[in-house]
Order: sequence, then structure tokens, then C-alpha cells
Amino acid sequence: MAATTIDPYVTLGIPAGASREVAARAHRRLAKRFHPDVNPGPAAAERMRRINEAWRILSNPARRAAHDTGSGTGSTRWTTWPESRTAPMPRYRRPTRPEPVEPSIGDRPVVVIGVGLLLMLLYVIGAWLGSIGP
Repeated sequence: MAATTIDPYVTLGIPAGASREVAARAHRRLAKRFHPDVNPGPAAAERMRRINEAWRILSNPARRAAHDTGSGTGSTRWTTWPESRTAPMPRYRRPTRPEPVEPSIGDRPVVVIGVGLLLMLLYVIGAWLGSIGP
């Protein structure tokens, strides 16, 4: 399995001694620019994968220390990028909006108010008839 090497500092465009906050800002800036949804194409997708791999290394203190000391990947201090990670990622689509539902007759405010007024009228008539009776 062939692999290419990347330097996360070069990929994110930051100096080697940069803090985690500087790396996070650089990752966000590059992610907005090269995200496949914003910038479609195989070159942008590949660039985004490299940016995410660089952020994965620099965001974890243990991985960053291993990268900076050169341990973990042989004589080079760079990490490897396996070709299996360069396969095109599936494009996800937004879910479709649900179809509008016609409200039933009980959901209409006019019907609810009308039923309420009718019940009040029946109550008043019943009270009036009760007070007139023998």
C-alpha cells in the first residue's frame, strides 16, 4: 500500500511551534474554504482530507508530541497518508422537506371559536330557561 507523507504544519500553513488555538483557527479557515460542499471537485476533497488529518494530529497532544519528536513513523517526522483514505467520500443529500398537510376542520380557529360561542349560547339559554320555569 503506497502512502504519501504530509507535514501538518505545512498543510495548515502555520509555524512549527504554533499553539493549539492557532492550529484550530487555521483548520477552521481552511475547512470553510476547501469543504467539498462549498468547493466541489476531487482536488478540494483531497485537500480537505489532508487538512482534517493535519488537524487530527495537531489537536491531540500525544499525537503532536509523537510527530514533533519524530517517533511513530520511522525516520521521518511526518505522518503517512494511506491511499485508502483518498477514496472519494459519498455525497450526502439533505433530507427532503415533508409535504404540507391540509389542516383538518378542528384545526381551524374559526371553527374552534364558533363551537365555543355555540356552547356559551346554549349555556345562557339553559340558565334563562331554568330561571323562568315554574
